[in-house]
Amino acid sequence: MLNQLCLCAQIKSLNELRYTPAGLPVLTMWLTHESWQMELQQRFLAKMEIQAKALGDLAAHWPYQPGSMVEIIGFLSQKGIYHSRPVLHIQQIREYKG
Repeated sequence: MLNQLCLCAQIKSLNELRYTPAGLPVLTMWLTHESWQMELQQRFLAKMEIQAKALGDLAAHWPYQPGSMVEIIGFLSQKGIYHSRPVLHIQQIREYKG
């Protein structure tokens, strides 16, 4: 089944780099998005915040700071066994130049 998301967003905040018990680097952050979309032939202001995370080399060599505009490709999954809130797992990222 398909579960892929492409999102242009601003990095709102970054947590400190941490490591899993197996030594895998993990970087969690909050992203914000705001854009005008068309829905039923009407303009709709779509606004949201979502938690995201990067793992492995992407997390260890993270080049972006809060305030950066980025384009992200990834997938959604629930935060954990007991938390169904979605988290965006980042697979690719690049600076968004508008």
